[in-house]
Amino acid sequence: MEDPHPRVLAAARGGDAGAFEELVRIYQADIWRLCFHLLGSHSLADDVTQDAFVRAFRFLPRYRGDAKFSTWLFSIARNCALDELRRAGRRKRMEGVLEAQPRRQAAEPTLGIEVREAVAELALDLREPLVLIDVMGQSYAEVAEAMQLPLGTIKSRVHRARGLLAHALGDHIRETSNEA
Repeated sequence: MEDPHPRVLAAARGGDAGAFEELVRIYQADIWRLCFHLLGSHSLADDVTQDAFVRAFRFLPRYRGDAKFSTWLFSIARNCALDELRRAGRRKRMEGVLEAQPRRQAAEPTLGIEVREAVAELALDLREPLVLIDVMGQSYAEVAEAMQLPLGTIKSRVHRARGLLAHALGDHIRETSNEA
């Protein structure tokens, strides 16, 4: 993923709303996809994406350029998504209601749906680096920097997540072929 032109970034950092709008156009789809994969909800992804850009606008003057702009922006979006997951957990505890997340049922589920469901069932610490690397195209080093974890930890988590997905999808494929 390419960083924006330095002039656009400098103008946005200087408060130019048009330049910031260009940054939003460049990154909005990728930020939304990250939020959707972490949260599993279209409406939450919409809300958290908007929140991430509001935070980015507010903190843009503090962006020092130590990391790629996209890495910095993905870190903000990740933190917004984690904040939402924490808020959702608190709401559930306060309500005292544990609701099972509904699974999509279809007469003939497609593999794409099964993959999304399998990814959604991964623990967040495995799902997050997997989505950032395999879906969003970030490098292992960028993800390690964004998550503030050692590179080896990121590699290990992605390897484990892929293994769990392969196992889960292998079970689904065996079940589907047995039904045929």
